[in-house]
Amino acid sequence: MSDILPTKSNLIKLKKTITLSKQGQELLEKKKYILIKEKEKYYSKKKKIEENFNEQYKKAFYMLQNANVDIGISKVNNIAYDINIDNKLDIKYKTVMGVEIPIVSYENKKIPDLTFGLLGTTITLDEAIVEFQKLKEILIDLAQIKTTLQRLDEAIQKVQKRSNSLKDIIIPNYIKQQKTIQETLDERDREEFTRLKVIKK
Repeated sequence: MSDILPTKSNLIKLKKTITLSKQGQELLEKKKYILIKEKEKYYSKKKKIEENFNEQYKKAFYMLQNANVDIGISKVNNIAYDINIDNKLDIKYKTVMGVEIPIVSYENKKIPDLTFGLLGTTITLDEAIVEFQKLKEILIDLAQIKTTLQRLDEAIQKVQKRSNSLKDIIIPNYIKQQKTIQETLDERDREEFTRLKVIKK
């Protein structure tokens, strides 16, 4: 737009473009505000989940130590290798201001399907399995929250970039071009007025 012709029609178009650009920048700022509020909401949830995770982590490993003492580390390791890994996660998405937020659902089992005999095991092993199952559920929730926060962060940065670009570069350039065209047209009007006066005389 640097070589835009200084005509009245181009001046009108430029004024409309400036108005639309300003409206666009305002909308981007509103979008950024909504995304930041959404991020704050998830951030407070993340802190609670992290606290739960730390507590559950200690509890689960304490129960594991008890099981190791009761039946031996080797036996616990063998049983752990025999337990089926449950990877059944259902991931859906909801959209917040164009950002896809993951929603993870999973089958809530207090204890996984037994793949080992009960002979030679104790209740401490059952307790350890139950506590690690709880830990896994909290870990899934934590992963979901962290992914959400990362996506919101990326979206906020993109919106901020576009808003700054409009505010600091694009709109000022349009205004500068508008001023140049207006000055050129005013100068032409003055010249035309002077020419008409000379003709009239």
